[in-house]
Amino acid sequence: MESNCDWLQRRLGLDDAGLRKIVLSLPHLLGYSVEDNLSPTLDWLQTRLDLDDKQLGKTVLRLPQVLALSIEDNLVPKLDWLQTRLDLDDVQLKKMVLTLPPLLSYSVDDNMAPKLAYLEREIGLSRAELRDWVVKNPVLLGLSLANRYRPRLEACRAAGVDATYVLTNISLPDEKFDE
Repeated sequence: MESNCDWLQRRLGLDDAGLRKIVLSLPHLLGYSVEDNLSPTLDWLQTRLDLDDKQLGKTVLRLPQVLALSIEDNLVPKLDWLQTRLDLDDVQLKKMVLTLPPLLSYSVDDNMAPKLAYLEREIGLSRAELRDWVVKNPVLLGLSLANRYRPRLEACRAAGVDATYVLTNISLPDEKFDE
């Protein structure tokens, strides 16, 4: 366990508080093999997204679970899907992951695909417009379709407000949005 902790601190440039956060979030990583699990995942993620060491460390601090995700079964298909679905270049994909690391843990089928389809269909966004909105504000992928988008779009329609108001003010608390 100590060698994994030391390795993670060195590899990710973590202080004791950062290491503590990761270990408390994902205690079973202490049993992972550095050579077989941790190093390949970090190396792949760093290479795939062209992250510097500091960016990699911040990404793992914000989503320690990334250390437990399978490269082949999770990370590759998810990043490829995002890139294809939104027609992203590598820089845009990197920006999205750095802004919202949890998107690496979101389900394509149960979360992102339905949400993007809803935004296209209900707000009337073209593929390019959708890409621009999501790249500018990746948090859009982290908000609930049932609890955030649908009720707010219904409120906009009832008030005769342009549907894009939902996107421009999605981060507002409900009370502020309703005003």
